[in-house]
Amino acid sequence: MTLQFPAEESFAAVRARRTHSIKWQRYPADVLPAWVADMDFPPPKEALEAGITLLDRGDTGYPSPDLVMNYQLSYQDWAKNNFGTQPNSLATVADVVAALRIIIMAVTDPRAGVIVLTPSYPPFFRVVNDAERELVPVPMQRINRRYTIDFDLVARVAAKEHVQAIILCNPQNPTGRVFTRNELTMIAEIAERERLIVISDEIHQDLRAPGTVHIPYSSLDHESSSRAVVLASPSKSFNIAGLKVAHIELPSDTELRSRIEGSPLLALSQATSIGLSVGTQAYRTEGDWLAEVRTIIDENFNLVIKGLGDQDGITITEREGTYLLWGELLRRPSGQSAYEFLLNRARVAVGPGEDYLPGAPEFFRLNLAAWPSVVETMIERIHDALAAL
Repeated sequence: MTLQFPAEESFAAVRARRTHSIKWQRYPADVLPAWVADMDFPPPKEALEAGITLLDRGDTGYPSPDLVMNYQLSYQDWAKNNFGTQPNSLATVADVVAALRIIIMAVTDPRAGVIVLTPSYPPFFRVVNDAERELVPVPMQRINRRYTIDFDLVARVAAKEHVQAIILCNPQNPTGRVFTRNELTMIAEIAERERLIVISDEIHQDLRAPGTVHIPYSSLDHESSSRAVVLASPSKSFNIAGLKVAHIELPSDTELRSRIEGSPLLALSQATSIGLSVGTQAYRTEGDWLAEVRTIIDENFNLVIKGLGDQDGITITEREGTYLLWGELLRRPSGQSAYEFLLNRARVAVGPGEDYLPGAPEFFRLNLAAWPSVVETMIERIHDALAAL
């Protein structure tokens, strides 16, 4: 399987094609968008054809049980072939954020504390606050250009009586960390000791740097894994976020599982028929499309390191997974955030650092899931803007 568009599709060509993309339409036409996490690569052709078949038939109603089951079986096969795991029970939902809301409301008490490792994906903050739980941010440690978990701090915070859950993001958004088995086991030990529920968002699980291995939290041989809930979706891996399909890997703990399955929110967040069909076919691909995408993302990261890594005033965090780059801009005009400087001076739209780490305007998140020619233009613009300071 190969990508369906030329590898050197231009900035103008991508914008002309993506006329209904929030990524490309939010900013003026001269701005290169690298903010929201979706790809510029068209999804696998075979996967799209599964959705087109439904549209051609006018079969666009609510999904049937067999459509849901086919999706679940395809993901179970995918997980077995790619991660050596066999998820036993899945519940399908529209997206991972909706799934997180369902879980938080179902398994924690009002005003309970929920740990979030920071910097973190902004909807985590919003979901916890909207659920009227207490957001308990625990900063990760940055050593050189790599983030690590401060396990001593996690343990101290987890020991507080009102703390009931911890949200992991693995691979981690925005830092690009892929947590090792040892790191996950240390989290599991804290969770077991303090009876925490672990909610692991693994939506970026298929997007890893060469030599990096993703360890599903549910694969841990640890007692606390029975109280863990894993969230995933084909949306990031295959660029189908607009089709609304994701899943919850239900915990084996019968009480927690029944609380999730009995949540009224579960029925209000159904996956779509088209999303299930396209997601099913995407998981049935042999991996050539995804392998090609990974190669492009890896090359793009190397382009950024080569073009900006030695430039004064900017620090690029090491990437182990996701297609996102977390950077720090130390040289910029007084009073301007990294986001404002890059937008106004370089005409590149990035994710504002303060969205992921409140009080950190020097940071930014950059999306690398673009054609190399577009990334090269981003690098040139950022380089020139910094050089002009």
